[in-house]
Amino acid sequence: MSADLVLQIFAKAPVLGRVKTRLGREIGAVAALHWYRILVHRTLMIAARVPAQVQVWCPYEDDPFELEQLVDGLGMTFYQQCSGDLGRRMEFALQAGLRFGPRVLLIGADCPVWTPEALTSAGQALSAASMVLVPADDGGYVGIGVSESVPPVFEGVSWSSALVTSQTRRLMAQAGVDWLELPTLWDVDRPDDLDRWLKAEPNLPRPIVG
Repeated sequence: MSADLVLQIFAKAPVLGRVKTRLGREIGAVAALHWYRILVHRTLMIAARVPAQVQVWCPYEDDPFELEQLVDGLGMTFYQQCSGDLGRRMEFALQAGLRFGPRVLLIGADCPVWTPEALTSAGQALSAASMVLVPADDGGYVGIGVSESVPPVFEGVSWSSALVTSQTRRLMAQAGVDWLELPTLWDVDRPDDLDRWLKAEPNLPRPIVG
């Protein structure tokens, strides 16, 4: 696969109390920030090994300095998201990405089980379908990709709920989209997710809280 794949990463600036807030309510904001920094760093390192044009998209209200420092030297470009709900921001980014290549794959920064091979496969799948969906086991999704155009599948979705994937499937069917659904992965939003991650990787550095 050539670098006509555009790989986009949605990532917030790592600021105490503003990232992984659901997790932070259970384990504390300092610990949640620690794990988010690891997730972002890992996602960027994995993305750097994919044959793609990698774009990092930060919320428009965030100070991008720290993310820009992480991106610097990795051959990635930095963009700010538009305003609006998650669906509007994803639609905007995907449409912008299609100016750089015919296939665009958008992921979050909080899925620790992405690999370069899995991301490459998701990008290749866009050669066979106009959309790709990578569900998460909590009912959301960890990746969505488009080829050539962005169908109307982002309005009327109950974001941050267990209905996201099922509602997106319905919207894709209504729009007549031919999509491929890839194996379900998982991300880190809740303490159970963190426990799962730590069981899989027990040597991850623990936060220093005190």
